[in-house]
Amino acid sequence: MIFINPQWQGSGFTDELKSGAETFISYFKNCDTKVIPLSTKGLATIDNIKCFEPILEQTKLFREAISDSKLDKLLTIGGDCGIEIVPVSYLNKIYEEDLCVIYIDAHADLNTPESSPSKTFHGMPLRILLGEGNEEFTGLLFSTLKPEQVCFVGLRELDEPESEYIKQHNITTIADCKFEYLQQEIKNFKNVYIHLDLDVLDKSEYAFSMFPTNIGSSVSDVAELVRKIKANYNVVGFCITESIATTLEQLNPIKPILDRFKL
Repeated sequence: MIFINPQWQGSGFTDELKSGAETFISYFKNCDTKVIPLSTKGLATIDNIKCFEPILEQTKLFREAISDSKLDKLLTIGGDCGIEIVPVSYLNKIYEEDLCVIYIDAHADLNTPESSPSKTFHGMPLRILLGEGNEEFTGLLFSTLKPEQVCFVGLRELDEPESEYIKQHNITTIADCKFEYLQQEIKNFKNVYIHLDLDVLDKSEYAFSMFPTNIGSSVSDVAELVRKIKANYNVVGFCITESIATTLEQLNPIKPILDRFKL
């Protein structure tokens, strides 16, 4: 089963990610999918989080859907990166913290509501997973991560508080999407969760991410990294987020990655 969570409010007040998730629904129309319903609550900023109420409601719905599934492996598609707090914390509990979260993303998503310049939720999920942030959301976690369970790949755009957090907690950061660099850093884990924000890709190869960036990774490098991770580790979760493609044709450049979206 593929859980598709079209949550867009974590990126702010534009709903482009909703359209991106709908395009993925069409792409995977022949697969068993479950779509998480969107909230109709207002988009007010509460406790320094934009669109607080709909995100909270959708997180509760997603938590219930995954909990009821009783699955031990999860495929998930967003929407924004804020959806990750549910599947990651769920699998981390199941595998009793023997889980490395490989965070393939141009951004660290390590802000708190107080440190975030934008106050958008999609810049906060990993910090929440580490047990810090708004208590309404940390209270919905199945479990929390430790810093040593996180390995960043392709990270290149950081806010200063995120950089300080990474240094303070000695979180592994790998610049290039190369398995040989990654392998040495995650050798102590048996189980792996792959988070892929498509903004890690160079915008010359894929321009339909929410925040495309220059000097990013190639589609072939990311696809090969995923292939090698799956060949060498027990991948128990895989999530793709933040596409704004509105047609199936626009997804064609990332087909080598989507072809590996299975467990």
